[in-house]
Amino acid sequence: MNIYSFLSVGYDLLDRIWLSEKGNDPRRVIESILPNEKCKVLDMCCGTFTNGLSIARKNPNNLVVGLDRSKPMLFEGKRKVIKEGLKNVRLLSRDATDTGLKDESFDYIIIGLVLHECDPDLINRILKEAFRLLKKDGSLIILEWEKQKNIRKIVKYAPLYFAEVMCNPGYFTKFYKADKKKLFKKYGFETDLSISCNYTVVMKLKKRLEA
Repeated sequence: MNIYSFLSVGYDLLDRIWLSEKGNDPRRVIESILPNEKCKVLDMCCGTFTNGLSIARKNPNNLVVGLDRSKPMLFEGKRKVIKEGLKNVRLLSRDATDTGLKDESFDYIIIGLVLHECDPDLINRILKEAFRLLKKDGSLIILEWEKQKNIRKIVKYAPLYFAEVMCNPGYFTKFYKADKKKLFKKYGFETDLSISCNYTVVMKLKKRLEA
């Protein structure tokens, strides 16, 4: 098993232990937001294509584009797509801050469990590119860790929290505790919907267009 196959197994384990326990599974929430109609969906910084795969499987009328700068990660995503025989997927090796794709070319853009790993400058550049790529009436869907209040969930989330702090020193904690609605408003997005899920929050954002 190569390292990217191992990471894929790790993401599946993440789903089983944290995201899929009784309650709102964030991946199912994202699926419920996207209609099964002809539209273009961008899974930005898609890694091994975990989020995009579930959408492409559920919504065959969507064209789901997975974008990541890591070719080995995309190779693992391609392996999954071929295994499932999905025909509505396109995988691209591009930098999320400079994709080279056309303005306003996507109806939905998904950024899942990515921004907490980024320093403020990188967040700024990714969200500016997402704003450029999203249609005027499109939706940006953010999946991120949510600050826990329930003691049991605080304890269960603790290993992930400390791992994130160790891997992303200096900015993870600030992002984790930030008021996300205010944060995304700074980048030109208004919150249309916010749903608390298992250890995470799914936010549906609209472009804040000037009058």
